[in-house]
Amino acid sequence: MDRIHQYLSRFLMLLLAMLFWAGTQVPCAGQELRTNANGEKIIVYADGSARYFNDLNLIEAQAKDSAGAAYPVVSVTIEPLSGGIDPTEADLRRIAERKLQLAREAEALARARATAAVNNRVNTERELATTRATGNTEAASTLQRRLLLARNVETTALAERTAAETRAAAANVIVTEGKYVDAYNEVRRRERAGPNTTKPANRTERDLEMLFPAEPAFSGYGTAAGRFPATEALPCTNLLTASRAGQPRPLSYPSPIFTHTDENLRPFLDGKEYLRATGYVSQDDRGDRYLHLRFTFANPNVTTSYGYLAENSSLSLHLLNGRHLSLQAAREAVGIIDHGRREVNYDVDYRLPKGAIGELSNQALDYVRVFWSAGFEQYEVYQVDALRGLMECL
Repeated sequence: MDRIHQYLSRFLMLLLAMLFWAGTQVPCAGQELRTNANGEKIIVYADGSARYFNDLNLIEAQAKDSAGAAYPVVSVTIEPLSGGIDPTEADLRRIAERKLQLAREAEALARARATAAVNNRVNTERELATTRATGNTEAASTLQRRLLLARNVETTALAERTAAETRAAAANVIVTEGKYVDAYNEVRRRERAGPNTTKPANRTERDLEMLFPAEPAFSGYGTAAGRFPATEALPCTNLLTASRAGQPRPLSYPSPIFTHTDENLRPFLDGKEYLRATGYVSQDDRGDRYLHLRFTFANPNVTTSYGYLAENSSLSLHLLNGRHLSLQAAREAVGIIDHGRREVNYDVDYRLPKGAIGELSNQALDYVRVFWSAGFEQYEVYQVDALRGLMECL
């Protein structure tokens, strides 16, 4: 028994000594273990001080700054993203930087349009003054109407410039002050909350019949009751060949999937969409099937904002039934500039597993998320049957 007590005493003393040594090596005061740009393990404390993992001396400020810039000591909570892929702080920072670039682009367009509107108004005023001096009343009356229109255009352009400058300044604050996590969380909370709805004030408004629009009094084609809907022809074809040897062969014509325009840029595109996405399905010699998407941007400088699509990058398809599918890119896709159209095209093949084909054949699409190298972006889909028709071609 004495020998057992001696062994236990020695073991406890050894255990206490190890705990004491570990305590001196890694103090428990809210520290975090990080890896700096050189691959060295460092311990960063809540007060901003840091030291190397195997050294009790604190790191000098110059050496610590590089690690602190890449690994800030901030405890943040990122709102979860539906679809099984949660963004990181680095993702949110890249998204905020892309939004800042788009806001600055909109600001530059708004300033150019405002300058042109001011110059147009000034030139019209000068022309009107010259015409009045000649006594040509008919031409002066025409120029007076043009001047009124020019002033209205100028007022609108100046208001759009102010709004664009305000949005660009707000986006710059988010990036420079590191508020991209808070901005993202606020957007996610608003999305989950949904639109504000007003409750009906009385029983009449609660009647479900009030929610249905009245049938039109006259229609050139008569009532639609009992009519069979006209179905659109499927885009399937066997007449197309692969773009080059070894590439999948298209089994359908390209079909529109969705369009998207950043709200900051919409006033300056004159009805043109900033992003258009078209797609078709294909199959290679081994029987593997793909969903080919072409993303076309109406901006030759878009590569600085979106980057590229990496190999195995995700395309998250969210269906109206609440489910989602994740497809992976078969190879990297970079932006190719079309100088004639002043556009940039990204062509990417996403692998189509059999399970995904079956799901997409029976369900409608709600929205998609594309994971660019500069962060993901979500796009609403209004042609909900676009992919369902393509799946019929496989």
